[in-house]
Amino acid sequence: MKRSAERILLILNPSSGFISKDIAVALILKKLRRHFASVSLVNTRTPLQASEITRQGLKHFDVFVAFGGDGTVNSVAKAMLGSNKTLGILPGGSGNGLARNLGIPLYWMRALDTLVSGQDVSIDAGSINDRFFFNVAGMGLDGLISKKFNLESRTRGILPYVYFALKGLLEMPQFSVRVTTESSEFEEDIMILALANFRQYGAKAVIAPHASPYDRLLDLCILKKFKLLQSSLNVQRLFNGTIHKYPFYKTFKFERVHIRSLNGPIPYHFDGEYGGSELEDYEVRVIPAAVRVRIPAFKE
Repeated sequence: MKRSAERILLILNPSSGFISKDIAVALILKKLRRHFASVSLVNTRTPLQASEITRQGLKHFDVFVAFGGDGTVNSVAKAMLGSNKTLGILPGGSGNGLARNLGIPLYWMRALDTLVSGQDVSIDAGSINDRFFFNVAGMGLDGLISKKFNLESRTRGILPYVYFALKGLLEMPQFSVRVTTESSEFEEDIMILALANFRQYGAKAVIAPHASPYDRLLDLCILKKFKLLQSSLNVQRLFNGTIHKYPFYKTFKFERVHIRSLNGPIPYHFDGEYGGSELEDYEVRVIPAAVRVRIPAFKE
């Protein structure tokens, strides 16, 4: 097979997820260098560093491969907005929400095949108070979970996240908001208000069954407070794609929306990462066809 002329930059977050990346990197570089003319590697320690490396590399590379979790992918992808470069993903985190939604194999060895023989598509992105997200952002309980995970957890991975999620669900917080679109305005008491570009968070929880990254719209999904014992059997709806049939759930699509808290600041997250503060006003908009990403080739 003739080698591709594409120049690849592999951006690695060594601390994400569970896997040891030392051996993985050697195997990845060996395979990619069989198929591409140029393959380089950079280790990153912070999201800001990953974004800056990507930004500086836009003149020199064609494909930027994020090897890490959703935070690493977000950091690389947001630096590529508006460019004609391609984002590649090697899942290496605990949630891997964007990879799941795009059908990219969750085992990095299999995901390598997508980099070699996949196809490029353009997907939408979202902006929440000028913080970019590519999968799901939101406020309320999931913002609170992200905050506690970020500030209180001593370890990464899915288990501490599940712990904070279950703890938050038992506490069942409620927030009052006013939602304003171009055509309507309403007030609602929410437990979760999700802003979805794709259907699911990481870990297979489907919060927006009708979301699409190709429709130039985002989905606003509201999950209201419910009585835990009476509704516990319906929790399965979050994992089988039928949450929209739940009586405490409502959703609609939008291009731009303003959300204002009516009872104080609300924590928020973008792609699972804590926003770093709690705010009372949120401006949210879609960015159509924002970034090009390599996904498994469609089967005829």
